[in-house]
Amino acid sequence: MKTVGTCRVADALSEWGTHNTLWRAKRQITDAAEGLDFALTYYAPFVARILMAEPFGCMRVEILPEDVPQLVLYTGAQGDSVVALHDTQERVRAMVVGEERIVGPLTCTCQHEPIDPGGLRLIPPVVVFDGWNRLAAWILHGVNGKVYPITANVILTKHDARPTK
Repeated sequence: MKTVGTCRVADALSEWGTHNTLWRAKRQITDAAEGLDFALTYYAPFVARILMAEPFGCMRVEILPEDVPQLVLYTGAQGDSVVALHDTQERVRAMVVGEERIVGPLTCTCQHEPIDPGGLRLIPPVVVFDGWNRLAAWILHGVNGKVYPITANVILTKHDARPTK
């Protein structure tokens, strides 16, 4: 995983709230504040899990094919199994046969631990909250020889954001 920048947690939620809104909200949301409001309301159960995990920052990263084993869906499914879960869906198939690269950002969380001097180390897994279909299509692109990174906003948390069993 390659860090390409930082952002605020609110920025990550705002981007989540503006992604795919045409079919979710029946209108295109482009305003950042409106996107944040949409994420807080439409995705409330997911955002609640993220907030309960005590977020403290966010990194923009490029996820590489070798990072897939470190990815899990919010449901607990492993990164590789996302393909089995989603490759039969028409949206995923359409993205896979398309010529365009699959674009992010995915919305994820990851715990961390401090390291000296003044840095931090991510503690896998990286939990994917949004972008499951895009993740499946991106993995399938790689399987078919079309290898490139996909971007993600990784919200850094003190605790695991996945639901406890």
